[in-house]
Amino acid sequence: MAHSDFSITITDKAVDVGHTPSASKPRGKVFGFIFTIGILVLMGCVVLFLPDKHGGPSIWEDLNSDTSGLTLVFTAIALLPFLGLFGWQQFRYARAAWASDETFHCDREAITIKRIPWLDFSNRAWRTYTYPLAEVRDIRFAVIASQRGGVLWGLRFRAHGRKWALPGLEAPEAKEILTGLRALGADVPDDPKLDKLIKAAMGMRFGDTSWMDRSWMDPDKP
Repeated sequence: MAHSDFSITITDKAVDVGHTPSASKPRGKVFGFIFTIGILVLMGCVVLFLPDKHGGPSIWEDLNSDTSGLTLVFTAIALLPFLGLFGWQQFRYARAAWASDETFHCDREAITIKRIPWLDFSNRAWRTYTYPLAEVRDIRFAVIASQRGGVLWGLRFRAHGRKWALPGLEAPEAKEILTGLRALGADVPDDPKLDKLIKAAMGMRFGDTSWMDRSWMDPDKP
C-alpha cells in the first residue's frame, strides 16, 4: 500500500488520519473480491477433483459412485468446517489487502473510526465506530493480516475486544501517529522494534535493501 494513500494531521488537540486507497485503486476492492472468490473456487476444485495421495479415486468420483448418500453426508461434515475457516481467513486478508476508505480521529475523549463496508463497492455508505479513550488499551503498530508470502501492518488496539485500523500503514507514518496519540493521553506502549521497522521501510522506499536482515520482521518470531 502506498504511503501516499494516507493523509495525517496532528495538533495538540487531535490526531486525524485519512486513508483513501480508492484514490489510487478505484476498483481495488472489486478485484480483491473476485480474486478471493477465485481462490475459494480453486481450493474447492482441488479438494473435490484431485485423486488422493495414493492414487485412489477423488472425492467427486466417490460421490458419483455412492448410491446411499452417506458419502455426501460425511464429506459435507468433514469439508465444510475446513472450507469455512479457509474462506474466513481469505476474506479477512482481502479486507486489509484491498481496504475500504477510512478516517481515524482521536482527541482527548475518544477514538472515532469511520469506514466504508468492504462489500460496498460504490464507496458511498459510511459506518462510524466510537471508542472512549479511557477504554482503549495497547495501541500499537502491528501485523493485522497475514498470508503465505506477505503480511499487512496497521494499528491494533483493545477496546471490548481486538480492533484494527488503517491497513497498509507503514512504520514511519505509524510512529508519527503513535507519537501524536501518546501526547493526547492514549495508551501507547513503547515498541523497541518500531525504529528497525522504520529503517526497513525507508530502505525499501529509496531502493537500498541489501543491508537488511529481514528475519526479525517475522511476526511469528519471538
